[in-house]
Amino acid sequence: MAEFVYVPAGACNIGSSREEIDLCVERWSGCLVESIYTRDKFRQWILKEFPRHKVDIAPFRISRFPVTNGDYMPFLATGTVTVPESIQKREPADHPVWGVSYEDCYRFGQWVGRKLGCKCRLPSESEWEYAARGTESREYPFGPEFDASKCNTFESGIGHTTPVDRYADYPSGFGICDMAGNVEEWTSSDYRPYPGGPYIADDLAEECGATYKVLRGGSFARGGDLARCARRHGPHPGAAFRYRGFRLVR
Repeated sequence: MAEFVYVPAGACNIGSSREEIDLCVERWSGCLVESIYTRDKFRQWILKEFPRHKVDIAPFRISRFPVTNGDYMPFLATGTVTVPESIQKREPADHPVWGVSYEDCYRFGQWVGRKLGCKCRLPSESEWEYAARGTESREYPFGPEFDASKCNTFESGIGHTTPVDRYADYPSGFGICDMAGNVEEWTSSDYRPYPGGPYIADDLAEECGATYKVLRGGSFARGGDLARCARRHGPHPGAAFRYRGFRLVR
C-alpha cells in the first residue's frame, strides 16, 4: 500500500450553507453532463449538503492515493472477492481500482490491517471531507475554484482513468492526492440528513433505498460538480456511475 498521511484532530466545517448551495447551482446547473437534468432537480441533490455544520474530527491517517489495481491484485489471491472490472480490463497497475463493492472494500481493509498489524477501514464521509478540504475549508481539494487541468473529470476530456499520482502537484491542504475525479470513493457512512437538514428522496433514494453508502469525489466520467469537497453521492446503478474505488484510513 502507498503511504498514509497524518491528519490532525480538528473542528471541520462539513456541508454547505444556503448561499454556497445557490452559488453551486448557479455555477453548475448549466454544465451537467446530461442536459435532461433540470435546475430544480440539481438543487435537490445539492441540498443534501445543507446545513453547513461543525464536526469534531479525531486524528487519523489516510492513504495519500486511492487504492490501485497493483495494490489490489495480491488481495485477489485470497479468492474471497470478485475481480473488479478495472482488473478484468487489464488497466495499468498505477491506475485506481474500480468496480469494487463496498463489502469487498471493507474486506480489503481488514486484509491490509492484518498485514500491517493495525486496524484499516474506509473513511467516514466527515473524515473524507476534512481530508479533502484541509484547514482552509476549500471548495475543491486543490483550491477554491474548479480547474479541469488539476483533476480528471469529464471536463478534462481524458475519458478514462489516469495514474493516481498524475495530479500529485495539486493535493489537498493535508497533502492527499486524487480526491477530485478519476474514480468516486466509497466511505463507511450511510446517507442521512445532516442535523437540521431535509431528507432528500431523489433518484438515488429511489434506486438504492432510503439509506445507502455515501460516495465522494466524482469520477472521470462525470462533471466537476461531483468533485466538490462537500458533494454527497451514492452508488447509482447507471453504467456511467460504476467507476467506484476507495482509499483507506488506519
